[in-house]
Amino acid sequence: MNKPSKPVLIIIIIGVLLAGYFGVKYIIVTRSNSLFNYEAQPKKVKLFYVNENGKLQAEKREIQGATSVLDDVKICVAELVKGPKEKGLFATLPKDTELREAYLDDNRCVYLDFTKSILNEPKGGTTAEMQLIYSLVNTILDNFGQIASVRIMVEGQEVKTIGGHLDVNRPLRGKKLE
Repeated sequence: MNKPSKPVLIIIIIGVLLAGYFGVKYIIVTRSNSLFNYEAQPKKVKLFYVNENGKLQAEKREIQGATSVLDDVKICVAELVKGPKEKGLFATLPKDTELREAYLDDNRCVYLDFTKSILNEPKGGTTAEMQLIYSLVNTILDNFGQIASVRIMVEGQEVKTIGGHLDVNRPLRGKKLE
């Protein structure tokens, strides 16, 4: 059997290297675009509110999506603040709650930076504080698979607690109140 000549081997090696380079570049661009640059279109989301039994319950709603995950997160939080449309569900966030910004770190943790208005609630002790926190956390994690955890900040600063009962100075993952 004949061995391939050196020029043929060099051409094959260059071809493999170029294919690998462009393949990796395509994967990186595609992954980046899936987080930050996708087509704005209506999206169906689940917003978590408290039901009459004190449990979190999802309300399905359609939002006008944005062109990035972080902008969609901001839209979901704004919708959550508006309160539920379904009877028997109750808002967990104060009506004057404002999300200043949302950031995503390399560990897929989203930082939600609120104004001080979020500290106006909860006025129902540990249970109300847990409902507020996990309505946010579950809303984000249920709708955005790209996000693994949530951190809550106030006025650009990490906070230990929202209402004095529960530690939020760590990445939070979803929890159902039962």
